[in-house]
Amino acid sequence: MSKTKKQRLGTWGEEQASLFLIRQGYNIVIRNYQIRQGEVDIIAWHNKQYFGRTLCFIEVKTRSYGLGSAERATGKEKQRKVFRAAQQYCIENKISLDLTPIQFEQVSVYVDEKIKKVRLKKYVIPVE
Repeated sequence: MSKTKKQRLGTWGEEQASLFLIRQGYNIVIRNYQIRQGEVDIIAWHNKQYFGRTLCFIEVKTRSYGLGSAERATGKEKQRKVFRAAQQYCIENKISLDLTPIQFEQVSVYVDEKIKKVRLKKYVIPVE
């Protein structure tokens, strides 16, 4: 089954986000980690200034310019699904939730297909 234009844009955006994160020193472990209750687009290790080696769970949102805010696209329900998937990933890989610094992030990818311009922004998703 072929992908829709939106799915192709999303896949392309995840690739751009991965390259962006690698340039920033992230070591990507896995992409598109899925469980029945949720998924995480990118899981990576990164050395954070205050926490040292940190396991990062990263959601990627791709938008064409003028088609809404990528930052607002990760709502509470999506966050719950990402958190569940992150917890399961840690259990499966015997990563201690108490001893390992963990951070949730989002990379927003904005693309203007007419002029072939791409803009990426990275945010920390606060955990409540």
